[in-house]
Amino acid sequence: MTPREKAIRLRLRDDFRHYAGKCLKIRTKAGKVEPLVLNRAQSYLHDRLEQQRVETGRVRALVLKGRQQGISTYLGGRFYHRVTHSRGVRVFILTHEQDATNNLFGMVERYHEHCPFLVKPVTGAANAKELSFNKLDSGYAVGTAGTKSVGRSQTVQLFHGSEVAFWPNAATHFAGVVQAIPDLPGTEIVLESTANGIGGEFHERWQQAEAGVGDYVAVFIPWFWQEEYRRPVDDGFSLDDEEATYRDAYDLDLEQMAWRRAKMAELKDPTLFKQEYPATAAEAFQMSGHDSY
Repeated sequence: MTPREKAIRLRLRDDFRHYAGKCLKIRTKAGKVEPLVLNRAQSYLHDRLEQQRVETGRVRALVLKGRQQGISTYLGGRFYHRVTHSRGVRVFILTHEQDATNNLFGMVERYHEHCPFLVKPVTGAANAKELSFNKLDSGYAVGTAGTKSVGRSQTVQLFHGSEVAFWPNAATHFAGVVQAIPDLPGTEIVLESTANGIGGEFHERWQQAEAGVGDYVAVFIPWFWQEEYRRPVDDGFSLDDEEATYRDAYDLDLEQMAWRRAKMAELKDPTLFKQEYPATAAEAFQMSGHDSY
């Protein structure tokens, strides 16, 4: 390896934002395969996780967010970066349903398929549930939360729990697979979800994290950070009193308010909009339990 190649390699190892833009490919909402350039929500989460990692040596985070904000995409990239630059590290992803498991694992496979040769590890076993890098003794595995014992016997250093509020056996999984991650430096547990009503494991643990109880940090991502959540407006567009108050509270523009109005009409329930696209954590947990999935 030449000095120039070594310098490039070290930057790719140490600077995730740079690595993501150069080495990771995603399928966009428009269906195109493009580099992963962190959006505002992803960048904010990255900064929060890195801050905790520097301060404590590990990551323990609960992430509450709206729909389609790229959090799973970011975590997939973060963990692919970690596992392909480390020896003896295992990633486990647990989702709420089989289709989500397939989608998240397909995203990881896309990262690996398009990864440049300079940083792409040698592949060992590869199937619908596992991707291993045999020379690193590292790899990925996925599971679905419908089976109570899933992941319980895994040895895992990096864990991504997806849509945790919708896990059908959440208490069992917190006592099982989540406990399988050792309480050691370098380990990471990130549990992310949209809200699913008041009560339940995710809501209760979110309240604990907000109150500063335990090791987990509470990270909230508001819907209006998404650049694509806006609609063009014509000269006749105006806001009613409720909308004007909402706009002023969160410093939104008229295109964002037009998107909100259209989405609320589509959902036919203002409270459901707050759950699916919250502006605050308190908004997200107003419903008493509505499974949007």
